Amino acid sequence: MYKLVVLLVAQIFAILTFSAGFFPQKSVSKGDAWFTYRPDIHEQIEPRFGKLILVVVDALRSDYLFNAEMSQFSFVHELLNKGHAWGYTTYANPPTVTLPRLKGITTGSTPNFLDAILNVAGDDSSSSLKDQDSWLRQFHTHHKKINFFGDDTWLKLFPEEYFGEIDGTNSFFVSDFEEVDLNVTRHLPRQLASQASWDVLILHYLGLDHIGHKGGAFSSFMPPKHREMDSVIQQIYEAVDEDTLLCVMGDHGMNDMGNHGGSSAGETAAGLVLISKMLGKFEKPARQKNVELPLKVKSDDYKYLTSINQIDLVPTIATVFNFPIPKDSIGVVIPDILQLFSPQEARVKLLDNYYQLTGSTDKRNEAYENIFPVIEEMRSIQNDLAKVATDYNYYLLGVGLLVLVAVTSVVLIECVKHSTSYFELLPTFATTFLLSLSTFGSSFVEEEHQLWWWGSIALAASSYIKVPREILCHVLILSGLRLIRGWNNSGQKYVYEYTMSELLKCHHQWLWVLNTITIFSTQLSGQSEHLVTQMTALFVSSLSLVYKAAWSITNGEPVPFWLQKICFQTLGSGGDDPVEQIKQNLVPTARLLFFAVFVLILIEIARQRISSRGDSRFFARIHSLTTAIMILQTSSTNIPQYLIFGFIAAAIETLWSKYYGTSIFLLMNVGLVLQHLTFFQFGSTNSIATVDLTNAYNGVSENYNIHIVGLLMCLANFAPSIYWSLACLRALYAKKRASSKWETFGRSRLPALLFYCIFGCFLLASCVIQRYHLFIWSVFSPKLCYYVSWNLFMNAIISWSFESVLVALY
Repeated sequence: MYKLVVLLVAQIFAILTFSAGFFPQKSVSKGDAWFTYRPDIHEQIEPRFGKLILVVVDALRSDYLFNAEMSQFSFVHELLNKGHAWGYTTYANPPTVTLPRLKGITTGSTPNFLDAILNVAGDDSSSSLKDQDSWLRQFHTHHKKINFFGDDTWLKLFPEEYFGEIDGTNSFFVSDFEEVDLNVTRHLPRQLASQASWDVLILHYLGLDHIGHKGGAFSSFMPPKHREMDSVIQQIYEAVDEDTLLCVMGDHGMNDMGNHGGSSAGETAAGLVLISKMLGKFEKPARQKNVELPLKVKSDDYKYLTSINQIDLVPTIATVFNFPIPKDSIGVVIPDILQLFSPQEARVKLLDNYYQLTGSTDKRNEAYENIFPVIEEMRSIQNDLAKVATDYNYYLLGVGLLVLVAVTSVVLIECVKHSTSYFELLPTFATTFLLSLSTFGSSFVEEEHQLWWWGSIALAASSYIKVPREILCHVLILSGLRLIRGWNNSGQKYVYEYTMSELLKCHHQWLWVLNTITIFSTQLSGQSEHLVTQMTALFVSSLSLVYKAAWSITNGEPVPFWLQKICFQTLGSGGDDPVEQIKQNLVPTARLLFFAVFVLILIEIARQRISSRGDSRFFARIHSLTTAIMILQTSSTNIPQYLIFGFIAAAIETLWSKYYGTSIFLLMNVGLVLQHLTFFQFGSTNSIATVDLTNAYNGVSENYNIHIVGLLMCLANFAPSIYWSLACLRALYAKKRASSKWETFGRSRLPALLFYCIFGCFLLASCVIQRYHLFIWSVFSPKLCYYVSWNLFMNAIISWSFESVLVALY
């Protein structure tokens, strides 16, 4: 047993070492930039604007600004049609999460994938841009006053001395649609009334992004939020003069599910509008001429009006305010903006951008007679620079891979030693090598759920061939698997219109009937017939159902009248606004449920320790109680899957106890397959975009705690996997075995450890071999992150730590 623990620790050390070498902190140029081409002329050029107002509407996808079907920005459309606003679709480099995107739009550099992970670390300081050049640093260096209100990610990136006034809002409390934006807007009247006291005003609104995470891109809350943001823009525009440039933009977009982080068209297409009364004196951008906004035709790739790179905003701001372009910027000035300058000044500005961009090469050409060839060459250089990979630490890559190979060899020997026959290892080897070979193909990684689906079918089919008389059990398993398979879209390449979750959303009466049956059955089935345990199960079930229904009510989701009435009577107090009262009671209700389950688990443990002979139903009751937490952390449309899990688990336990009881390896391999299959069929993928944040705040108040939220986020995303891990433990100890409980536990850990070791060797080798692949940051890097998460959370914390504690108490 101790030997296996050492191997586990060595395996985790290996993958963390490799990850440290694969995701190093990006080296940056320190110090301030200066004009590279004819600085003497730059000193004589007057800035075209005196003040900058940057309004970042988090997750503002391009169609939210420009498409008639989606957009409610009527005032912005009016400005676009008059020419007082110029509109663009900007390409936001993946990973499309806030922190790396803010780095991009302030420094002009390409993102570091590690920033996508640091994005959720509220107390992280390694992302600071204090020593890196940015347009904020340029404004600060030139003694301009910057005021900031909104997403506190800015305060993590930039030192407080850059700002005059600040008021940060936590960006991860996604349950809040309103206060998070009102907290920003409340500062506007005073800021607009005292414009002489600041030079740059930054406002970062989060509500639209939160609505996307909770209800998707087509949520009923979207149109009111559009109108709210549109009124903010109107309020600012009417209060400033033509000496002020108002920039309204999204830091990234979102997919139709409301998530982001990946590289799909919706996630990378962010809207941008430059607004100023001065712009009306100049020609509109070419693609904006002779068109009426909003556009009636919908673009499948979300490209509306002129398409540019989001990082092009950086040299554009530097140009119009006559500041040097930040050192690490690879942005290209927006050509339309050059018409604000005289031809000579425009040429100087363009060539300064050209010199800055080609600073590390010898390709400098002043012979161009107009701007278009220069822009084209700069675009080409920009594309080449954007593809340059991070400086990998090959020493750490080598150490990590070699240690993992060594650990894998030892684990393989241990598996052979502890198996009853070579045939017992066959299912584990087949599953492992099938998945391992898939790591070399980007499409296989994106559609990994297909491999787990066929793996589960193969196991069920082979079992039926061996035991054909158990027709009912196999029919239950195959029927359950088919229902799970069609529950959600779980791949990255194909989207199916008709899934079980979408059908249940359209028939909410049936959804909540199934949810009610599932919640009560999962609790009552795991308890004994004793009245007290039955009553506690009913209490936990009722509390869970009320919370999930109340959560849906407060988020505008349809809930049957009978269930609404129960929620209002339970959580409301008969006031004028029962929905608001329910909303206020959500946090204490979730905390009560967590506390109740925790106490009941302690009672079960105490009862097990007091009993002289122990109780074989101990694991069944623990599994039942933990399932209550898993359901709490699951979206309402996925809850009925636990009902299907129960039928499949019962059939598997029957087959295993009757025919396969000596084959621990087979049971754990089945569990491994079902852990991964259900993870994907809950709607997860190998993209960061599908990380579920909506249930990471159950019971969490506005006082953000990264450790609690991080744990709840892991529980939400791995909920079905935790169910099957504990289900296998339950089956494993359902009857007394000849071997000791620790020997049984040790043998049961070997199949998963072998899988993660062999799969890891292939995945790590794939990442090294394909480190310059086109999809290294959008496909293979996220997969590596998920692999690390599976090892740390599911394998080390749940499978080894938590389950070993349960075995010790058994």
